[in-house]
Amino acid sequence: MIYKFLLAALLFSAVTVYAQENERNIPMKRAHHSLVYDETENTILLTGGSTPLNGGSSFKVYNDVWIFDGKKWIPKGIAGDERSSFALAYDTKRKKLYSFGGYTNDGRSRSEFRVLENNDWKTIPENPGVIAAESGFVYDSHRDKLITFGGSSAPGKMNSDTWEWDGAVWKKFEGAGPEARQAFAMVYDSKRKKTILYGGMGATREARYDDTWEFDGTVWRKIPVEGPGPRVSAGYAYDSDKGLLILFGGMTNDGFVNDTWSFDGLAWKKISSDGPQARTMGYMAYDKERKKIFLFGGRLGWPNDANDTWEWDGTKWTELKF
Repeated sequence: MIYKFLLAALLFSAVTVYAQENERNIPMKRAHHSLVYDETENTILLTGGSTPLNGGSSFKVYNDVWIFDGKKWIPKGIAGDERSSFALAYDTKRKKLYSFGGYTNDGRSRSEFRVLENNDWKTIPENPGVIAAESGFVYDSHRDKLITFGGSSAPGKMNSDTWEWDGAVWKKFEGAGPEARQAFAMVYDSKRKKTILYGGMGATREARYDDTWEFDGTVWRKIPVEGPGPRVSAGYAYDSDKGLLILFGGMTNDGFVNDTWSFDGLAWKKISSDGPQARTMGYMAYDKERKKIFLFGGRLGWPNDANDTWEWDGTKWTELKF
């Protein structure tokens, strides 16, 4: 009887919190989620992710879809299966959103390549020959190709492959590249016409990277610069107006941090030590119309996730209240 009472109380608590958050029209607390700027709608799309429940004894994995118009979050229903740590990219030529890989709610890494159509995910039969979660995934607008690199295929197993999709078929890049890893920052630098990669984690939690790479479609090149320090699961976005990769927070050798850095293709620069609470997976997207970076949620510490929203205007962080 006591067990049944406790279980009922926990379920009631979870349902109550869920109802309260939805009444406020903001996404639930989470990490391992995905954000991308939709240039067709001029909104930021958020979907997926997961959060620990009951002190970390179980998990909730999401498949809800939200859009953010710069002022408010708007729920758009659900799409596809419950999935976390999948990558999103917007194809400016085809004007479509694509996703790759991720973890399904059974904890397995996946290989599905999908396109969002009519607010639902449609699996594309042609996919890269790799299984990956927490991989890099960008659209190279200069070469008209989607690019994926790295990610985790299973616990303790990292990928080091680079694959490109030309709109019809995937092709593996046969040259050398960065060491195998997951949970790194990767963006497409449209001003320099190169994919930029930074940091991440190798096969063990202690294997944290502090290296910076660029890929032009012909070769991966390690850039000889001093980075922010080894870190995993930082928030990141590319500011196309200023031509900067912006990096926030993540896990370092000293724990969670809340510093903000920029990279202009030549050097890293620390631009803020203030702003959102220290966290990992405080994922971000750059709003091209409003010229601001928006951040949502992330993990503040085990087993506590956030669902706050912040904006970076190039100078300071401001929390948005709803």
